[in-house]
Amino acid sequence: MLSLIILSILSVLIFYTLFYTYMKVALKKNYIDTPKNISVHDNMVPTGSGIVIVTCFTLYYFILKSNFFIESNLLNYPNRDYLLTFSILILGFVNFYDDIKGVHPIYRLTAHFFLVMLSLPLFSFLDFEYYNYIPQKILIIFIVFMWVYLINIYNFIDGSNGYLTINAISSFIIFFLNYYEKGLFNFNLYISFFMILILLVYFLFNFPKAKLFMGDSGSIIIGYLIGYLFFVTLLDGYVAIAIAMICYPVMDVSFSIIRKVTNGNYPWERLFDYFFLRALKGINYNHKKIFLISLLYNLINLLIIFAIVKFQYNILILATIFCSSLKLILFNSFSKIRP
Repeated sequence: MLSLIILSILSVLIFYTLFYTYMKVALKKNYIDTPKNISVHDNMVPTGSGIVIVTCFTLYYFILKSNFFIESNLLNYPNRDYLLTFSILILGFVNFYDDIKGVHPIYRLTAHFFLVMLSLPLFSFLDFEYYNYIPQKILIIFIVFMWVYLINIYNFIDGSNGYLTINAISSFIIFFLNYYEKGLFNFNLYISFFMILILLVYFLFNFPKAKLFMGDSGSIIIGYLIGYLFFVTLLDGYVAIAIAMICYPVMDVSFSIIRKVTNGNYPWERLFDYFFLRALKGINYNHKKIFLISLLYNLINLLIIFAIVKFQYNILILATIFCSSLKLILFNSFSKIRP
């Protein structure tokens, strides 16, 4: 335990130093997110700091495997665990290049599908309680397309200071609570713990006034990892917990796509019309208000999850869905305000 505390303190100091250093380097190199008509900020802010998350995750992985702070053989690793770090490295560098130079969306999407399919050996399908009722090919197709969808969902909700961060931290806390309560101190638990720490540090640079953006190199990695932990949770049989991890982001983006198609647009058009962005525009780009609403929602959601984990009240997942619906309705009402 002492070694883990030391590792956590050192990690926070290293994370802060690297984000700060990257901010200075990005300013010199002109890695800037320049405001455009569709932007929700009016300052030139350094972007691409997700590469810090990628670098730190890779180092964290090798530290765990090195037995330096904790004996590696005491951790239960997923099958071919190196595929996780390899995929994060490739996704990170491809999307960092996209943050700086730009990559065609088709190439990015192709990389998402390729790396998701490459990552399938991480899962143990035989442990899934409904394995005998669902054909394996159907299950694999669902995982691939849903995982790619989740990767892009978390990219789409990166549009307001602190918004993606608080939603992602909540998802990682939900995973951590569930497996910590059950005494499953495995590799995946340490991943969630690592992401909570590094996102809390990043939050200091991104809210209330953004001094740094993570860019696609960060949001794509977050989506990939939440997708991975979502399917770990689902395949382990914790369906309610899995749904709670992704409930609101999936609802926001999915309903926005339905509205987009209904209005005669293509699903992939970048209209920046998600509920939280329309609300942000409606309240004259008050990032703090959007953040505080999301913070309140996530705190309530965590209390619901705690009850599910502690007392096995899976029916309470309906409360999570209800709260997500209320948040959508509230944001939709903000979008009708004309400042």
